[in-house]
Amino acid sequence: MKRGKKFDAVQMKWEVQRKIAEEFANVPASEARRIQMERIKKNPILGEIVRKARKGTVAGK
Repeated sequence: MKRGKKFDAVQMKWEVQRKIAEEFANVPASEARRIQMERIKKNPILGEIVRKARKGTVAGK
């Protein structure tokens, strides 16, 4: 018998996307993208991934 899910990744994805859409509803797309990339670069985990991707190195190698 299956137990109920405690974590639903798809539901979380939709919720995050909804919050982002609300936050940037009145911001031009190019400005929203710039703000989001600045936040990503400042993030200790995601920033490192972006830096490696731009250098052409593979994360984890």
